[in-house]
Amino acid sequence: MTDSPSLPPKRPRWAWITLVTLQLLQLLSLLAWLPIAGLSFMAFDATGSENMWQPWAFVIAIGSYPLWLLAAGTATWLLFAFRRPRTAVGIAVAFTLPMFGMLAVLLLGNLG
Repeated sequence: MTDSPSLPPKRPRWAWITLVTLQLLQLLSLLAWLPIAGLSFMAFDATGSENMWQPWAFVIAIGSYPLWLLAAGTATWLLFAFRRPRTAVGIAVAFTLPMFGMLAVLLLGNLG
């Protein structure tokens, strides 16, 4: 009798397909982010607004969006590599769902 080492479980294909799909949607959201990032600097149009903290916080929050996507993407693929597919998909969904919420707000706002 020989003791053969047990093989690690295979990574589920559904998780890989879901992660790729969600990250493609996140990549597409950057197309809408680019003009918004440019327009966010209009927060400094009012006189003296460059001395206030609120416009700076707004511009930094809008500008950091791609960094958040990059951090979430790195975390999801690391979790997937370490065989935590459900957690990886959960993080990817959490960073993709706000995009659909914003689209719903835009569509409902333009109906009236």
